[in-house]
Amino acid sequence: MSAKQARMRFGVMALLSLLLGAAFYYLLHLPQQAELQAKEAEAARLLQEAAEASAFRRAHPDPAKEAKALGERKRRIDEMFPTRLAESAFLTETEKRAAEAGVVLLGVAPGEAESGDGVTRSSIRLSVRGDYFALMDYLYSLEQRGRFVKIDAVRGKADDVGTFTGTIELWIYARKI
Repeated sequence: MSAKQARMRFGVMALLSLLLGAAFYYLLHLPQQAELQAKEAEAARLLQEAAEASAFRRAHPDPAKEAKALGERKRRIDEMFPTRLAESAFLTETEKRAAEAGVVLLGVAPGEAESGDGVTRSSIRLSVRGDYFALMDYLYSLEQRGRFVKIDAVRGKADDVGTFTGTIELWIYARKI
């Protein structure tokens, strides 16, 4: 094959490549770009509609749903802050939770009730004995039982086998009426 034939073949291949590239660009790429822009515009329109619908729902809440949510919040507040201290019911529940956790209650010393800032509170000192995991389970159950309980201090010491003996000082609260 001569140099002239090789140049001719190269020219034909280059021209075919150029024609194929132009055909791809005009027949496939440009229509796909137009379709993509149309879909992006549709997506932007749908996002705008969703934002407007969300703003409308926030501006016009469902009264029944709002009343239900308000009732649930009130029920949780009433559970956390009852109208009476009800120390005996709390201590009965505390004793039950101690037995479930494997903690031995050695003594219970309720304090005097104090009032202020719309709440009445009473301190309770619990003397306990148990291993670390039982004590942690017990403390967790005190905090999770629904009523607001503030654990103020845990004092004591562990013996050689890991049994903790000490006191837990906590506060229980009620709404002042």
